[in-house]
Amino acid sequence: MFRLCFWTLRIWAAVRRRLAHRLATRLHRASLAKVGLRSRFQTGIRFDCPDRVSIGADCIFWRGVGVAAEGDDAALQIGDRVQINRDVLLDMTGGLTLGDDVLVSEQAVIYTHDHGLDPHAAAMQLPKTIERDVWIGMRAVVLASCRVIGSGAVIGAGAIVTRDVPAGAIVVGNPAKIVGYRKLVEVAA
Repeated sequence: MFRLCFWTLRIWAAVRRRLAHRLATRLHRASLAKVGLRSRFQTGIRFDCPDRVSIGADCIFWRGVGVAAEGDDAALQIGDRVQINRDVLLDMTGGLTLGDDVLVSEQAVIYTHDHGLDPHAAAMQLPKTIERDVWIGMRAVVLASCRVIGSGAVIGAGAIVTRDVPAGAIVVGNPAKIVGYRKLVEVAA
């Protein structure tokens, strides 16, 4: 009897989760400026300025993702096949562009503005571009002073990125330093 109750509850919870994710996806499709085919959203995702968010096809947003903006002229452009994992914070105040096939791991933070040394000063908007095939590790922080992360770069878990990252570079540490380069292999389309 216990097994029957256990599995009945597990199945009911799974069905409820799937229905909630479908509802969340429909709500985000209706509120965001553009959402590509087969992009999916879990529950608990928040977008500031949803009319300035454009998302490509086959993207996945896990629960707890926050997309924040200070001001009304912010914009977020996301390419195809991008995965944003749990509890990630994307700041789109200065403008943020994520290329195709980007993976942002859990609890990473990406900033596009800075207040300098005065927390009450107006935000200095600094646009950021994260090129294609970039992997940002768990709990990495990309500060506003980093304007470009090159194609194929890897940001190690817990890294604090303060400068631009060249294409194919592997960076780790606080502050992040280059420790190597990926061997980038072009995949025939």
